[in-house]
Amino acid sequence: MDNKLDQNRREFLTKGAVLAAAAGTLALSASSSARAAEAVAATAATAAAEEPKAITGYIKEPKNLKDVLGNARKIMSTCAACDVAGAGRCNGKGPCGEGGPGMGGMRQSFVRRNIEAFEGMSLTMSSLHNVSKPKMETELLGVKLAMPILTGVTGGLTYNMGAANKLAFDGEVMTEDKYARGIIEGAANSGCLGWAADGIEDPLDTYKRRLEVVKEFKGRAIAQIKPRTQQEIFDRIDLVQNAGAPFFAIDIDSSGRAARALPGNTVDPNDLKKLKEIVKYAKIPFMAKGVMTVEEALMCSEAGCGAVVVSNHGGRVLSSTPATMHVLPAIVKAVRDRGYKMPILVDGGVRDGGDVLKALASGAHAVLVGRPMLRASLGGGVKGVEMQFKRFQGELESSMVLTGTADVKNVDPSILIREV
Repeated sequence: MDNKLDQNRREFLTKGAVLAAAAGTLALSASSSARAAEAVAATAATAAAEEPKAITGYIKEPKNLKDVLGNARKIMSTCAACDVAGAGRCNGKGPCGEGGPGMGGMRQSFVRRNIEAFEGMSLTMSSLHNVSKPKMETELLGVKLAMPILTGVTGGLTYNMGAANKLAFDGEVMTEDKYARGIIEGAANSGCLGWAADGIEDPLDTYKRRLEVVKEFKGRAIAQIKPRTQQEIFDRIDLVQNAGAPFFAIDIDSSGRAARALPGNTVDPNDLKKLKEIVKYAKIPFMAKGVMTVEEALMCSEAGCGAVVVSNHGGRVLSSTPATMHVLPAIVKAVRDRGYKMPILVDGGVRDGGDVLKALASGAHAVLVGRPMLRASLGGGVKGVEMQFKRFQGELESSMVLTGTADVKNVDPSILIREV
């Protein structure tokens, strides 16, 4: 609505300038007329420069993921949307280059290391069994899921995707609200959960607009909060709870970036005391995202966190971090050995249903899928995200059948071979 109003206002001003200039030429000299014409042209050029950037070649009604990926490739300027091994299977080795923050990462800990960790594992194929329709349903913090997959926590059209002020596949301008709707509604329609993201430098009004989308789905959408001052976190928790989200996350690994991005504000890393304060304040479960060590996983367990996400933030916050799948097994073992039943999720480099099964065999309760879902929303909106979930669902089901896995809630670790 705001974009349309802005467009109408510009059109009105432009037309007014043209009429005024035309009327003026009746009383002006030839030279004055020329100057007036130049002024009109300048006004029109300014108005045109403010218009959304149209990009040719969009497929307005994408029929498949290849179409969706093609659309995403055209709208993004920070990611090449490579089609390396199938639609959306980025391997971290494309022409996007290195840099952070944004869609790039730092050195090997960017997408490449996470993906190579998955590629360094094999699934044991088994065909002599009676598993033909495996159970993929699960539950997370009281929410039923059609499969153990959530979208990744992604947002920021300007600084992450380079898609601001560009026309999307539907011929309308791409906005944060539209992107969030693609993620959230597409996930909800697929029986899963999508995140509304909080950007470090995003104003509160932007966050509130994303939460309006969360509110529409009545417990079938969730939200994340960036590291901020404790009071700012509490204020956002109130907003998330009022939107009806069943739980929320804080990507605790962003505290260093937040401190640099918000000069003058105190944004310190969380400690056990702060974690306990957040858990105590919130009326819904709190998920700590960005855990990479046994010690911090146990700290989150002690604090009463509802769940943790093993995540290195795609390698965008610290150079040379290990792959998430390399640290996941030790974290799961330590938490379970001490009797904690807190769900442990993982993200980073999940590109197909086989990867999902590998994560489950390593002890994860569910996975977060970032880049493929991000592209799906940019290139196809709600339908694009639904297509992406459907592809993951089919691949996960096939992987389970071909390993004799009957239920995602009981995946035998022995189906996984860790190659040297």
